[in-house]
Amino acid sequence: MSDQDTPETDSADIDSENLDPITFTVIWDRLSAMCNEMGSVLQRTGKSEAVSLGQDFSTGLFDKDGRLVAQGNFSPGHLGSMPYAVEHVRERFSEEDLEPGDGIVLNDSEMGSGHLPDMFLVSPIFVDDQIEGYAVTIAHMIDVGGRSPGSQATDATEIYQEGLRLFPTKAIEGGELTDWFTELIEANVRLPDMVIGDIRAQQNANHRGNELFSELFDEYGRETVYATIDRLIDVSEERVREDLEEMPDGEYNFTDVMDNVYEGSGPVNLEVTIEIAGDEMIFDYEGTDPQTASAINSYINYTRAYSAFVLKAITEKYLPQNEGIMRPMTVRAPRGSFLNPEPPCAANARPIINQRLVELNLGALAKAVPDQVIAASSHFGNPNFSGTDPETDERFILYDFMIGGVGAAGHKDGEEGICSSFNVTNIPVELHETRYPVVIEELSLRPDTGGAGRQRGGLGLRKDLTLLGENITFTNLLERTESSPWGLEGGEGGEKGQTILNPGEDGKELHPKGEYSLEYGDTVSFQLSGAGGFGDPTERDPEAVLTDVQKDYVTREEAREAYGVVLTEEGDELAVDEDATEQRRAEM
Repeated sequence: MSDQDTPETDSADIDSENLDPITFTVIWDRLSAMCNEMGSVLQRTGKSEAVSLGQDFSTGLFDKDGRLVAQGNFSPGHLGSMPYAVEHVRERFSEEDLEPGDGIVLNDSEMGSGHLPDMFLVSPIFVDDQIEGYAVTIAHMIDVGGRSPGSQATDATEIYQEGLRLFPTKAIEGGELTDWFTELIEANVRLPDMVIGDIRAQQNANHRGNELFSELFDEYGRETVYATIDRLIDVSEERVREDLEEMPDGEYNFTDVMDNVYEGSGPVNLEVTIEIAGDEMIFDYEGTDPQTASAINSYINYTRAYSAFVLKAITEKYLPQNEGIMRPMTVRAPRGSFLNPEPPCAANARPIINQRLVELNLGALAKAVPDQVIAASSHFGNPNFSGTDPETDERFILYDFMIGGVGAAGHKDGEEGICSSFNVTNIPVELHETRYPVVIEELSLRPDTGGAGRQRGGLGLRKDLTLLGENITFTNLLERTESSPWGLEGGEGGEKGQTILNPGEDGKELHPKGEYSLEYGDTVSFQLSGAGGFGDPTERDPEAVLTDVQKDYVTREEAREAYGVVLTEEGDELAVDEDATEQRRAEM
C-alpha cells in the first residue's frame, strides 16, 4: 500500500440518488449509534482501567468491501488507522476462510496498530451465509510483554524488544477464544487475566455490533442498506470538499520539536507543509528528522490518522467518521523518517507523539484559517507503574492517563482537564487507590500555567502519587518539559511541565522519558504543562481576569504582569482597579 493513499475499495453497484431522505437519515444515525453502543459494551465489560475508565479504545463498522461506514466517538488515532488494519485482515482471510463467530486479532505496528499494546479485533458479520460487513474494536492492553511492565519502555531500539507481536491471527473461532491463543497470552504477558478480559470485552462489543448491523439488513433489505452506505460516504466527501474549497489555496509550513526521545538525545525536528489546492488537502512531512533509535516513532498509519483528525476538525467536525471524509486527503512522509519509520523500528512509546502531530498541523493551518484552530495544548502524561502489593503479594501494573488543559481559541478560553487530541479521560483517583497500593496526595490545577491571552490557555494539571508497593519500576512518558505549548495571534505560550521525585527541598527532577526504580513510600509528582493563549493579553476583559484570580487559575501577580490588570481589595472582596489597570496597560 502506498504511503500517501487511503485503501482502495469496490463500491456496491447500486443507485443511491433516489433514496428516501428519511430512510437515509435514520439508517445513517443508526450506524453511528451502533458504534457508540459497541463502545458502551466494551467499556462496561472491560477488565483494565485503560478500557473501563480511561476509554483508551475505539469501535467501528465496515461494509463487505472494507469501506469504513461509521465509527464511535472515541480516539482519533485508533479511528484513522482502522481502515489499514481491516485491509490487512481482508488480505489474509477471504470469505471462505471465515465463519460466523470468528475473530481476527492484529497488533503489528505497521499493519495498523501503531504500537503493540493496541490490539485490534476484527469480526466478520454474516447475513444469509455471506459476509456483509465487519465489526471492529481496538483497545489498549496494559501489558503485551517486552522488556518493561506496561510495554511502553522508551529505550527499546527494535520491535522485537517490545512484546508480543501479531499479524492477522484467527484467535476466536465459532465465538470461543481458542485455547492456543489463551496460552500464548499467558506465556507472554505479565497480567494475562487482565489482557484476556479486555479481549473478551472486545468480543462482546463486536458481537453487539454484529447483531445491530444484521438487524438493518433484516429490517430494510440489502439494497437499501448499501444504497445508504454509498450515499453517506459520498455526501461526507462532498461536504469536506466544499469546506476545503472555501479555504485559501496555498502552501502553509510549520516547524516544531519533540523535546527528546531519551536522556541526552536532543530534540527531534518536526516539519509539515500543508497544501490546500481547491478541494484537496495534502500533508507533506518532508523536513522531519529521521526515525530514532528509541521506542518513540510514528508508523505511517498513525501519521495518517492524526492528519485525518486535523482535516476533520477544521471541516465537517460533526459528520460521523467514514471513508468519505478521508478521500480528499493525501499524506506524504519520507520513508525512514520519524513519521514513517521502517520496520523493525520500535514504537511502543508512540502515544507521546499523537498530540504533537496534531499541533504541528494546527500550527500550519493557523496561517490559513486562524479562526478555526486552537493554540497548543497542555501535554498529557502516560506513566506505567509496576510492583508487588505487600498486602496481597500479587503483582500489579498501574496504567495512568493524566490530562491538562486545551489551547485557547479566538472565541473562547481553553478548557481544563480535557484532552485536545483524543478522547481519553483522567482516570478517577478512587479507582487507583482502591485497586493498587497507592495514595494520590494531590490532584489539582496549576495556577499561572495557562498561556496569557485575550483568551486564556487551559491550565496544566498536577498529580502526586505515593507508592506503597515493593519492587516498583516506573516508566515515565511526558512531553513539553523543554519547549512551551505555543500561543496564537499574540497569545503567550503555556508553562512547561516537569516530573519531580519526592517533591520538596530534596526533590529530584526526573527525565520525562525513562525508566526508574522506586522505594516504598516514594512520591512522584507529575506537573503537566499549561496550554497556549490566543490574542493580546492586554485585550482580555479585566473582569475575566478577576474571575480567573478568584478561581485560583491566575495569581494577582500574574494578573498584573501578564494581563496588566491591577486588583484591589474592597472589604473582603477583590475588585478591578480601573485607573491603575489603564495606567499599567498603557505602560505595557
